[in-house]
Amino acid sequence: MRAIEPTLQGQYFGGYYTESDSTGDIHKFTYGLSQACERLGVRVLTGQEVARVASTGQAASVTLTNGDTVNADAVVVCAGVHSRTLGAQLGDRLNVYPVKGYSITVMLNDAQSQAAAPNVSLLDDETKLVTSRLGADRFRVAGTAEFNGINHDIRADRIRPLVNWVNQCFPGVSTRRVEPWAGLRPMMPNMMPRVGPGRLPNVFYNTGHGHLGWTLSAITAHQLAGHVDGWARQTQPVLHHAQLGRVTG
Repeated sequence: MRAIEPTLQGQYFGGYYTESDSTGDIHKFTYGLSQACERLGVRVLTGQEVARVASTGQAASVTLTNGDTVNADAVVVCAGVHSRTLGAQLGDRLNVYPVKGYSITVMLNDAQSQAAAPNVSLLDDETKLVTSRLGADRFRVAGTAEFNGINHDIRADRIRPLVNWVNQCFPGVSTRRVEPWAGLRPMMPNMMPRVGPGRLPNVFYNTGHGHLGWTLSAITAHQLAGHVDGWARQTQPVLHHAQLGRVTG
């Protein structure tokens, strides 16, 4: 462990090293993905809130809170913790519950902190914390699970243990500037995502990934594409370019 990550301090008995494992900046990834989709002709609406989604089985519509309506041949609901409400409007029951997780981003503003921060992604099994080095000047630490409904409040007593962990394991890193964050994981009771068709033939779901959203995103997107393609071939055997409305959180 010392040879792989020499910056780690403290008493440890051992660990596992997965050479193929990797982490990254999901904000950069999703932003780049949206740009790639736009280059392929996808219309992306940002900063919008969905008021209602409806389907007749042959056509679908998404009504925004500003009064605009997006009409489509089919709809995919991947709205995180809000998937339950939207699914109910479409006649489906999605037992999704928000589980709040916290993270801190330690800003490595000086050379000493940058040298003292780890480069290898770490998982502390005892404290259930995970870390990721995001470039030269950012170090992220995340963990905890809180059952508190749809609540985005950032509690100081949840952030403090994350900061203390950094001070203990990486004493050379300055925690003077720490940016706290809290997000809601869309959890299903069996911790498995809901991927596939709904009750109506032109309604699909890709949601409930819990704390493994980015990890499972590629394979579940591939699975979802198969479901949508099968529907399109059955309903539109000649025209394979169905308009798709995608509801995201």
